[in-house]
Amino acid sequence: MPLYYFHVYNDEVTIDDEGADLADEAAARGRAIKEARALAAHSVLQGHLTRSHRLEIADEKRTVLAVLRFDQAVEIRD
Repeated sequence: MPLYYFHVYNDEVTIDDEGADLADEAAARGRAIKEARALAAHSVLQGHLTRSHRLEIADEKRTVLAVLRFDQAVEIRD
Protein backbone atom coordinates (compact mmCIF):
# COMPACT_ATOMS: atom_id res chain seq x y z
CA MET A 1 0.00 0.00 0.00
CA PRO A 2 1.20 3.52 -0.74
CA LEU A 3 2.38 5.76 2.09
CA TYR A 4 0.78 9.20 2.52
CA TYR A 5 1.74 12.07 4.78
CA PHE A 6 -0.60 14.67 6.27
CA HIS A 7 1.06 17.98 7.13
CA VAL A 8 -1.00 20.39 9.25
CA TYR A 9 -0.79 24.16 8.90
CA ASN A 10 -2.94 25.80 11.56
CA ASP A 11 -1.89 27.81 14.61
CA GLU A 12 1.26 25.67 14.45
CA VAL A 13 2.96 23.76 11.63
CA THR A 14 3.05 20.00 12.18
CA ILE A 15 4.98 17.96 9.63
CA ASP A 16 3.91 14.31 9.54
CA ASP A 17 7.05 12.18 9.79
CA GLU A 18 5.28 8.82 10.12
CA GLY A 19 2.66 8.81 7.39
CA ALA A 20 -0.09 6.25 6.88
CA ASP A 21 -0.43 3.30 4.53
CA LEU A 22 -3.63 3.79 2.57
CA ALA A 23 -5.16 2.11 -0.47
CA ASP A 24 -4.99 5.11 -2.79
CA GLU A 25 -5.18 8.88 -3.11
CA ALA A 26 -8.97 8.84 -2.65
CA ALA A 27 -8.52 7.10 0.71
CA ALA A 28 -5.88 9.67 1.66
CA ARG A 29 -8.27 12.49 0.80
CA GLY A 30 -11.00 10.88 2.89
CA ARG A 31 -8.65 10.68 5.85
CA ALA A 32 -7.59 14.30 5.35
CA ILE A 33 -11.23 15.42 5.36
CA LYS A 34 -11.90 13.65 8.67
CA GLU A 35 -8.75 15.11 10.21
CA ALA A 36 -9.53 18.63 8.95
CA ARG A 37 -13.02 18.39 10.43
CA ALA A 38 -11.65 17.31 13.80
CA LEU A 39 -9.08 20.11 13.84
CA ALA A 40 -11.68 22.68 12.71
CA ALA A 41 -14.06 21.51 15.46
CA HIS A 42 -11.30 21.98 18.02
CA SER A 43 -10.70 25.53 16.76
CA VAL A 44 -14.42 26.31 16.90
CA LEU A 45 -14.52 25.12 20.51
CA GLN A 46 -11.75 27.65 21.18
CA GLY A 47 -13.96 30.34 19.63
CA HIS A 48 -12.51 30.74 16.15
CA LEU A 49 -12.01 29.16 12.74
CA THR A 50 -9.30 30.40 10.42
CA ARG A 51 -10.18 29.72 6.79
CA SER A 52 -6.54 29.55 5.68
CA HIS A 53 -5.70 26.65 8.03
CA ARG A 54 -5.07 23.57 5.96
CA LEU A 55 -3.80 20.04 5.56
CA GLU A 56 -1.39 19.00 2.83
CA ILE A 57 -1.49 15.46 1.52
CA ALA A 58 1.92 14.23 0.33
CA ASP A 59 2.99 10.95 -1.24
CA GLU A 60 5.86 8.73 -0.17
CA LYS A 61 8.29 10.93 -2.12
CA ARG A 62 6.97 13.87 -0.03
CA THR A 63 5.43 15.46 -3.12
CA VAL A 64 2.33 17.45 -2.20
CA LEU A 65 -0.66 15.93 -4.00
CA ALA A 66 -3.45 18.09 -2.60
CA VAL A 67 -4.16 20.92 -0.21
CA LEU A 68 -7.36 20.89 1.84
CA ARG A 69 -8.37 24.03 3.71
CA PHE A 70 -10.40 23.38 6.85
CA ASP A 71 -13.37 25.31 5.48
CA GLN A 72 -13.41 23.00 2.43
CA ALA A 73 -13.94 19.99 4.68
CA VAL A 74 -17.38 21.12 5.81
CA GLU A 75 -20.54 22.51 4.29
CA ILE A 76 -21.11 26.06 5.49
CA ARG A 77 -24.81 26.92 5.62
CA ASP A 78 -26.66 30.20 6.09
